[in-house]
Amino acid sequence: MTIRTLLSSASALAATALLTSGALAQTLDYTAMSELFGEPVTAGATGAPQRSSDVPATMIIITQDDIARTPEYDIPGVLRHHAGLNVNRYAFGDGQVSIRGAATGYTPRLLVLVNGRDVYLDSYGYTAWSTLPVQLDEIQQIEVVKGPQSALYGFNAVAGVINIITRNPQQGDYANVRVNAGGSEYSDVALTAGYALGERFAVRASYGTTESNEFTPVDGNSYAELLALGDGNFQRETGALEVRMGLTDKVTLSAEATFSDVEQSEMGSIYYAGRSHYELESYKGELEADTDYGFITLTAYQNQSEIRYAFGPLSSELTTLRAQNLFKLGSNDTVRLSVEYRDGEAQSFPDPTSGDFGYESFAVSGMWSHKFSNSLDLTLAGRFDSVEWSRDGSPNPALYAFSQADYDQSIEEFSYNAALVWRPEFGGSVRAMASRGIQAPTMFDYGFAMYFDIAPGFGIALMGNPAIEPSIVDNLELAYDRTLSNGIEFRGAVFFQTTEDVKGAFGSGFDILPPNAPAPTILFDNRGDTEIYGGEVSLSGDFRENFDWDLNYTYQSADDDLAVFSVETSLNFEEATPEHLINAHLGWSDGPLSLNGYVNYVSGTQMPGQYDFGITELRDIPAAWGVSFQAGYDVNEHLGVRINAQNVSYGDGEMVNTHHQNEARYWLSLVGRY
Repeated sequence: MTIRTLLSSASALAATALLTSGALAQTLDYTAMSELFGEPVTAGATGAPQRSSDVPATMIIITQDDIARTPEYDIPGVLRHHAGLNVNRYAFGDGQVSIRGAATGYTPRLLVLVNGRDVYLDSYGYTAWSTLPVQLDEIQQIEVVKGPQSALYGFNAVAGVINIITRNPQQGDYANVRVNAGGSEYSDVALTAGYALGERFAVRASYGTTESNEFTPVDGNSYAELLALGDGNFQRETGALEVRMGLTDKVTLSAEATFSDVEQSEMGSIYYAGRSHYELESYKGELEADTDYGFITLTAYQNQSEIRYAFGPLSSELTTLRAQNLFKLGSNDTVRLSVEYRDGEAQSFPDPTSGDFGYESFAVSGMWSHKFSNSLDLTLAGRFDSVEWSRDGSPNPALYAFSQADYDQSIEEFSYNAALVWRPEFGGSVRAMASRGIQAPTMFDYGFAMYFDIAPGFGIALMGNPAIEPSIVDNLELAYDRTLSNGIEFRGAVFFQTTEDVKGAFGSGFDILPPNAPAPTILFDNRGDTEIYGGEVSLSGDFRENFDWDLNYTYQSADDDLAVFSVETSLNFEEATPEHLINAHLGWSDGPLSLNGYVNYVSGTQMPGQYDFGITELRDIPAAWGVSFQAGYDVNEHLGVRINAQNVSYGDGEMVNTHHQNEARYWLSLVGRY
């Protein structure tokens, strides 16, 4: 059964002609299929290609055109204009993203992928967005799947998944050059290209380099101010090379290598300002085969990380092996079966003399989608993960409260997703969804240890906890999408989500005291529960031929039950989650000219901040309106000019967090297309 049978609707029969021929038959042609159906097409919700209106999840697909017209210089900036996404920019390069909840420093609940490869930093449990080896110009589409997706993607996909898909050179040659230059010594050069060399061979390559002065520190944040006195500028260099080769008409082999070298200021998970230097590499190989037994994918990749944080170096490595088969049973049932092995290793951090530690995990998962009729679909997915932690070497007895044997821990957890999609006679799609996600301990949660001298002969230890438990996230959701009679697209959803055993942050008191520990010790641990509920609505349309618009609103309310914490906690989702998010866009185009305006509103919060280490306080963060513009002119089909004005309403500085003030930025873009 081939990939061509996976779209089980009458219109899908026409779509098979748009799948590229020969050796590339198994590769989705997103552009052609989206044009055919009049809406984006994705494989991100189930692994099987579907129209966006049919997916069993609340999902956003951000297209090439959406990205090109936004006055933004990175992916978090692009994401902030969409419903259900909370983006907080703590520094020029440190934009943290959350789906339905507070965008805290080192946000740990969102899984981010580039072409299916995890770019989530397994060592510390977050995504350093500026390190992604992707240029905006080479992105085909960004898929945002909301709600827990652990059954489909594994641990830590508990708020959702963002999958960034790059352009496929097998579906058209391209070469782009973009140069940005603006105030605050901002410069950005990006080179992207993709070429098919014959019928069976294609190459994609990209390179980018960025520099900029940092934003102004928030008044009173002594650590951020100290960083600004040194060489606190943002610097980024990334590159990627991918080769795709058709071995036969139905088998494709691909290989990819990437690197990132980034220095930036950023906000840590305990709201402590620091500066980090990232040196990351990745290597990936993938074999895709369209067989009589299904569409089989074999994937292997390795992520290598060398990170110098403000408080020490961290060296880690993640190796992942995955096998997947996607096939049809009759005309109404689609099945996906998968097995995955992961091996994560890290040096003892930040003292490398206490033995390496890490984990091995094995997971099996399955997805079944059944079509009861043209109006009713059911999708069920489940995954079982087994994780074995260990430490190779004895921890320093003068520091650690735990022995080597204490690090021999096992985790076994089951996650699921269930969705019913109903297309009623009165129009649109109704989705009823339930899911259970698993947020696993990170290497930092588990094995980190640091000692601080407080006074002569007296100190305290901050330490990970080998007995820490995963956090369990349960989600219920109801959504409705519809094209109204006047052509306006409506999307709405309501949700309720609970998190048990919230983990990862230090408490406000000592967890272990001598003689049970060499020094008074504060642990990473499970600290209680939290819940969030809310809703979102989006409208979009066009008028008078040349105008298009979109408007979205998100309401979210968090309620914490973190009983062991005082007001000094660095975990405070209840106060740090903005209740109201509003985004609006109006665009106009006429031939070579285009104008786009954006408005973003984030309601006020109270956010923790550490202005002196160990002392956390809540500060009022006022509501903020951000207004941005882009004006574009295409000189010809090869050359374009863009004037970008970002957050002009912020002026010289707007306090949107306790780290750095955000400020207006202006830059000119020259875009070459060949």
